[in-house]
Amino acid sequence: MTHEPDGPWYYQQIDLGLNYRLTDMQAALGCAQMVRLHKFVARRHELAARYDELLTDVPIDLPFRHPDTYSGFHLYVIQLKLGEIAKTHRQVFEELRENRIGVNLHYIPIHLQPFYKDLGFKPGHCPNAEEYYSRSISIPLFHAMSNEQQDRVIAVLKEVVR
Repeated sequence: MTHEPDGPWYYQQIDLGLNYRLTDMQAALGCAQMVRLHKFVARRHELAARYDELLTDVPIDLPFRHPDTYSGFHLYVIQLKLGEIAKTHRQVFEELRENRIGVNLHYIPIHLQPFYKDLGFKPGHCPNAEEYYSRSISIPLFHAMSNEQQDRVIAVLKEVVR
């Protein structure tokens, strides 16, 4: 498998770190939002179902969902079928951003981060993670997203990959 140069999504984990502390303000906000959580997740499911339906004719793989689980849809990650698209992963990503679509790439395989490279990990050690990384793009999905905003994401994505 070939690896493209990293794109504008790149970040590095130089060292391990932990921080489990929540401020009082963050805790209060979290508690207040808990009563609305089911509505947020239900809306994300509606939007994910619309993506599933409206992206079927696009050269991408849609997110896998195991039938025995119920996702919170923190992310909606598509995987580009690069063999069917006349552009690179990076080109698609950058064109979406140029068109003001707030895409990102979640996540860079951990074994490719400097901390783990220093422990001896190398490209090729986790080929499935590397393959996933080489084709994945997280497209916008948030509970307050309107159908019109989502329709724009879909239209721009279709234009970019065709």
